[in-house]
Amino acid sequence: MRSGEDGKNNGEKLAFEDLTPFLLLKNGNYLYKVPFRGGWAVLKVYYGSRTPWQHFKKSFENICAGQTSYFPKTRRRIELECLALWRRHGFRVFKTFEQVSVDTPNCPPGGYTLFEYVEAPKLDACLRDAARPLEERKALYRRFLAEWGRRHALAIAEREPRLVHENGDGKHVLIMPDGSFLWFDFEMIYRSRRDVALHVSHEIVQYIWYLNRNTVPDFQACLLAETAAHYPGPERLRDAYRYFFRHPNLAHRWARGLERRFKEKARSPDSKYGVARRLMDELSKT
Repeated sequence: MRSGEDGKNNGEKLAFEDLTPFLLLKNGNYLYKVPFRGGWAVLKVYYGSRTPWQHFKKSFENICAGQTSYFPKTRRRIELECLALWRRHGFRVFKTFEQVSVDTPNCPPGGYTLFEYVEAPKLDACLRDAARPLEERKALYRRFLAEWGRRHALAIAEREPRLVHENGDGKHVLIMPDGSFLWFDFEMIYRSRRDVALHVSHEIVQYIWYLNRNTVPDFQACLLAETAAHYPGPERLRDAYRYFFRHPNLAHRWARGLERRFKEKARSPDSKYGVARRLMDELSKT
């Protein structure tokens, strides 16, 4: 049995005449909360709402941008690869039940994964919970920064793009009862090993920008200072600033310069550019 997978139940099957009553979320993928072994599991059907033409069109756009294919089987394969890799490095992710087959309409073989069902609060929800003392939320964020920074260091050292959380934003991290972090949603990653440091920079700004927008004033006021003081790798934070303002690709740098010049939204202190600049200001104080 591979870590995180259930390999003891060959031949086990789930059958449903209709998944509609179990629909949990539809966001391109279909997620269903289905009965399983006396409890629940989450059945993810990859891009079940998209047509083959949409898969092809989006895949072409992604490949031009250096990203993975949009086709369901590719997305499933990438997600399973990421789950296995993150587990090997000691990061907590959802368990999967790959040996259990599912027989139901609109659930094609090779186009779905059965995950464990977990109920736990998300990182962003915990950080904006004003009922929690601010010092408690700071302590939680500092623990997050330590694990976050460790993963970034591994990704860069191993030149491993699958260790970058492309959909990272604070709502894709659960806080488990024992205080550990459970990370999820890995189906879309960048492919280039050469550019891993750039992808890490993007993830850093993406997370901080999202948390700045989706927490509460008392935590927003200390977010950047806490990040600058406790993230284990200040040079990577400086690289995140450089990624947005001095991108090594001249075409990217030119396009971003135009965006900042002509888009009022891009000049906002709460834009990604603004967050990167404010983070750099905090780093200059340390």
